Amino acid sequence: MRQGNTLPRTRFARAIAAAALGLAALAQPALAADPVPVNVSYQVTIHGVPLQLAEDNGWWADAGLKPGNMTSFVAGAQQVAAVPSKTWDIGLMGGPPSLLGASRFDLQTVLILIDDSRANGVVARANVFDAIKADPVKALKGKQYLVPANSTSDYAAQSCFAKMGLKAGDVQAVNIAPGAIVDAFKGSDIPVGAIWYPHFARMEKVGGKLLCDGQSAGALVTANMVVRPEYLKDNMETVARFAAMFLRGMNIMRDDRAATLAAMKKFYDKGGVTLSPDEMQGEIETRSYWSLDEQLKNFDRSGGPSRLDKDFARLAEFFKSAGTIPKALDSKAYINPAVLDYINKNPKLKAFAEGKPGKP
Repeated sequence: MRQGNTLPRTRFARAIAAAALGLAALAQPALAADPVPVNVSYQVTIHGVPLQLAEDNGWWADAGLKPGNMTSFVAGAQQVAAVPSKTWDIGLMGGPPSLLGASRFDLQTVLILIDDSRANGVVARANVFDAIKADPVKALKGKQYLVPANSTSDYAAQSCFAKMGLKAGDVQAVNIAPGAIVDAFKGSDIPVGAIWYPHFARMEKVGGKLLCDGQSAGALVTANMVVRPEYLKDNMETVARFAAMFLRGMNIMRDDRAATLAAMKKFYDKGGVTLSPDEMQGEIETRSYWSLDEQLKNFDRSGGPSRLDKDFARLAEFFKSAGTIPKALDSKAYINPAVLDYINKNPKLKAFAEGKPGKP
């Protein structure tokens, strides 16, 4: 029998063994990729609570991520100042520092963390409240108001005054530090003060009544997720997974008060922030948490400028006039819907962002 067209027995056996090993390898599940570290900057405020929810619920691992360099800052300006060091890639910060970061370093806003509009309020003394409501111009023109200079609360206050029929300059700002505004309001005869929660709730307890907030005056105030532009360009998948994890946390904050309060207390305790139980409850109630659908709607430019384009243009003009930023950029340069679009087009990632079971 000729064997010229057959493999020698030893080679044939090796070939069979190799084929068997290959089939066995195909039958094994693929090894999971190592989790990707993410460097994050944040503040110990309510918009950072999803970080605690993610830690408590194992969402970092579910998203294929892990905490990298996690840096807490006391204020957004410090976060922006740290951008050149590249110690963080994704930042959680308020609207004004996100504008400053866009102006200086092209930081991209990819997600709205919370809507703070109702958390920025104008409080009037109880003994002049009715007079202000009846005739704001007569009651307030030529008067002063307490407010931290160049703040979102001042933006909300000036929007409130405009809605009441007052013109720019009719009410004069008295600059006051946030931590001092309650005592200043209690100890002076200045009729109104503007500040964010929980300070305005404390003003109400010393003789004030809430007169107006940003939402009722049409002033959108937000906290934003920003990303260094070069990091976003090279790491879209990682940023999208982190943003989806955050959206999952915001679903909890919107729908599960008990879980939110527990995570908030843990997050605040670790960061050295102390609020009363009532103030913690108020922290949640004075904010709004946008779902993925709401985010997409507010970022949408299919019919022209988005809602965020319009509102951030107003905010930018305010902070330009205050000297906080050198110029008001075109919002299309930094309000970036690409991450939300990426999540929305990936069924598993979208389901994860919406709080459904399973991993992306």
